[in-house]
Amino acid sequence: MGHIPRVYVPGRLAPGPLALGGDVASRLGTVLRVRPGDELRLFAGEGREWRGVVGTAERGRVVVEVVEVARQEPPPEPVVEAWLPVIRPQRLEWAVEKCTEAGADVIRLAAMEFGQRGTEPSAARLERLERIAAEASEQCGRLYLPVIERGGSLERLLEGFAGAVTALDREGMGPGELVPLLPARGRLAVVCGPEGGFSPRELDLLRRRGALFLRAGPHILRAETAAVAGVVLVRALLG
Repeated sequence: MGHIPRVYVPGRLAPGPLALGGDVASRLGTVLRVRPGDELRLFAGEGREWRGVVGTAERGRVVVEVVEVARQEPPPEPVVEAWLPVIRPQRLEWAVEKCTEAGADVIRLAAMEFGQRGTEPSAARLERLERIAAEASEQCGRLYLPVIERGGSLERLLEGFAGAVTALDREGMGPGELVPLLPARGRLAVVCGPEGGFSPRELDLLRRRGALFLRAGPHILRAETAAVAGVVLVRALLG
């Protein structure tokens, strides 16, 4: 098998036999078609990736021998938070997937004044977003799973946040101007407005908070595109 499958397994991983069931076992058995002796990579989202070897693979159940740590990394510095506006479900799911791939450590869903109304994510919706983030983490090779949370209004988020804040704006500074202003440690929020943009009140809140406004290109971006572009830019500038 040329490609080594990589799967997220919540909980604590340790050397020894591990029985996998449910969707993970179904995907390994029917989609990836693993066989006894095949290698796997397993991670629990806490900074380590383990090498495993398939022992048995049956319908709905795969037993893996967890062998050793194959890779590990310290927690990222600074912690990058993506504050996403509540937008239509399919676009929000795409944004969560891509922000995960881009390196967001925390994804907060913010209620914006010009954003969608009456679409506060339910517990079931949050669970689906967490599953999307886990699958994106499997694909992109990251070792830490992003945390996804409801955030409330932008005002509430800013009041409770102790880190630095950047916000996407067409009139903001270019990436080169932003580099010396980014923190090396702590937390950094990347705030994206809805498709209607930030309201005058939200812009005032951001300015009074000392937000650094970042230009992500010459064109108007959809909310989900702007969020991903912001995280990509910040992660690239941080090095």
